[in-house]
Amino acid sequence: MKPRLIMIPTLLLCALLAACGPKHPGPETTKDGVSFVFYAPQAKSVAIAGSFNSWDSRKDRLSGPDKNGLWDILLPLPLGRYEYLFVVNDKDWQTDPGVPEVDDGFGRKNSVVVVGQ
Repeated sequence: MKPRLIMIPTLLLCALLAACGPKHPGPETTKDGVSFVFYAPQAKSVAIAGSFNSWDSRKDRLSGPDKNGLWDILLPLPLGRYEYLFVVNDKDWQTDPGVPEVDDGFGRKNSVVVVGQ
């Protein structure tokens, strides 16, 4: 009997990997800015796009992956509320599993970070 090859769509695979990856609390505010971390050990690239950079998926690239499959970036964001998504391999837009999602007004979800009070 031949083994069967099971095809898993890329978005589903990325979601499964994120769910199985290390847990993190979402963005952390530091004295130097906001630290974002995303688990994607198989990704070739990860960027962050959001209201803070006009949703430009080419502007803010994360560094990584490290030995644990984590990508990261530190952004100097002023006080405010920002919606964002991670962009994996320049095409798969994903929410941050470490924060609640909000409706984007177009039938999809975005992640939110609030800097300051």
